[in-house]
Amino acid sequence: MVVPVMPPVGSGWPSWLPGPDILFLGIPLGQCWLRCELVLHGVPAYTGQRRKVDIPKPGPDEVLIRVVATGLAPKDWKFTKNSGRDRALNAGDDIAGIVESVGSSVFEYKPGDRLPLFTAWVTHQAHMLTAIALYQALQLPLPTVPGSKDTSVLIYGGATAVGAYALQSAKLSGLGPIVTVAGSGIDYVKSLDVADHIIDYRQGNVTQTVLSALNSRNVHRALDAVSSKGSHQVIVDILTASGGENVKFSLTFVASAYSQKHAYITQKQADADGEFAFFFYRYLSYLLAQGRSKPHPHEVLPDGLDGIVSGVQRLYDGKVLAKKLVSRNSETPELKLRSQLERGKPTLP
Repeated sequence: MVVPVMPPVGSGWPSWLPGPDILFLGIPLGQCWLRCELVLHGVPAYTGQRRKVDIPKPGPDEVLIRVVATGLAPKDWKFTKNSGRDRALNAGDDIAGIVESVGSSVFEYKPGDRLPLFTAWVTHQAHMLTAIALYQALQLPLPTVPGSKDTSVLIYGGATAVGAYALQSAKLSGLGPIVTVAGSGIDYVKSLDVADHIIDYRQGNVTQTVLSALNSRNVHRALDAVSSKGSHQVIVDILTASGGENVKFSLTFVASAYSQKHAYITQKQADADGEFAFFFYRYLSYLLAQGRSKPHPHEVLPDGLDGIVSGVQRLYDGKVLAKKLVSRNSETPELKLRSQLERGKPTLP
């Protein structure tokens, strides 16, 4: 995978990622090559196919990454839900791997570097998305601004990866009271110990429960980490009942971290988000190294690439709670066997 260069994301390597001596997607092992990608479509049902692709060459400001592991996210089903086979899409950009080669203008990476892109310890995509939403869109104070702030914030979906990082970021920024809404993952939210009020939406009447918890305090900023099943309407009801008028929506996509404009922001805002991400990626690494940010829980899917479709289906069905699904490419059965054959230690079925 070729990606535009962003700052280094710190040292250390997750225990669930194997070393670089195992065959990965698009990387040679001896004289054997597998050049393919997995594309998904949701019509008539979630299905995946592999298709052959050429290994790209990085441009001047890009690096070529040998993909080791892939993280799944709700966007993977949202982007492919209404697509048939003829519009199958590779929605994966949540990866970690080894730098294979670098462009002529790259100065912070070299071949052989272990590089999480977005996923860094199952964190960076969700954490950067959270940071852009909180600090760029909602204009909340950064954690680097000292002191406590008398600023309440509502995080809807506290057990999701984005929600959990939003809660931790709000705490680091000294905001309060921090209110979050969660369901089956509520025990995980409690374990973070960062929210002042945790509301269980399964008990019903979320709006009134949130307002009662605030005890006449107003909340004028909210982040929707679910963005489905009417979550935005509940948030609008809370903001309106809390004295808000002309509630303003903004949609955040992590692509703007790379100055990529989307339909809901201007190029000027995308450029500003890109500059923000340039330093904030480094700051996330610092928070991880200091233990001030906790990585999201994860589950490694079986069978590598072959396990991704079932993982996407689980996300669509709402069966993944308070954890990130991760696929290791080397666990794909034929890749695993080929690696074993090269080592002279095949394990036949």
